[in-house]
Amino acid sequence: MLQLVGESKLGLDDRLSDVLPEMAEHDWVERADEITVRDLIRHTSGIPDFTTAYRPLDLVKAARAVPRHGEPGEFLYSTTNYVLLGMIIERVTGHDRATEFARRLFDPLGMDHTYLATKVSDVVRGPHGHGYHPDATGTPRDVDRLNATSWGVEGAISTAHDVTAFYRALAEGRLLPPELQREMPRPFPGLCGGTVAAVAGSMPGITSVTFTSVDGRRQFAVATTLKVGNEEAMAVGGAMNEAAEAVLCPGQ
Repeated sequence: MLQLVGESKLGLDDRLSDVLPEMAEHDWVERADEITVRDLIRHTSGIPDFTTAYRPLDLVKAARAVPRHGEPGEFLYSTTNYVLLGMIIERVTGHDRATEFARRLFDPLGMDHTYLATKVSDVVRGPHGHGYHPDATGTPRDVDRLNATSWGVEGAISTAHDVTAFYRALAEGRLLPPELQREMPRPFPGLCGGTVAAVAGSMPGITSVTFTSVDGRRQFAVATTLKVGNEEAMAVGGAMNEAAEAVLCPGQ
């Protein structure tokens, strides 16, 4: 999205009602005339979160039925922001978002084992870790058959190696100029005296963190597969941070 802003194809202050007029015309997004592209990127739109296995527009419509928990300008993480950003990418470029992600990021950065899941599939391509999540009876279920498209436009399937390539390029300024990079949400508090940023992601049965120094020269990536529920899995995060500190800032 920020690359599109840098190409003057849309602006950070453009209203959602202007870039996707149908959101206001059909009242699919409450207060669409107040929400900006910047709000969607920074999760300050106040739009409710709603994820399930439907088309992006269906997700947006479903979110409209959920009460708002925030005002425009106030931080509130919501997957619906990603859904709308994906729709804007396709509207502005005239291409599906998987094509744009591959052209702008995956191919130039050599992320050969990364792709954006836009269709329901029961397999993950190539070798991959198997995470397990307990079902209602407590039986661990392999989540590699989870429908990645149910998480809106977050459905990129990748590897620890490829994810480090992305964050290294971002830190080195190869993807965005500094003024646009500052528009991104801030990463988690840094390690090693604030010189290393951590970016984490998780789904049922899987947790991963990529640690990158501010100059992109030092990195440490950890991908874990689990067989416990999400609350129990949170304890793994502390161990990941300790491992990163031992590798990236020994003696501190």
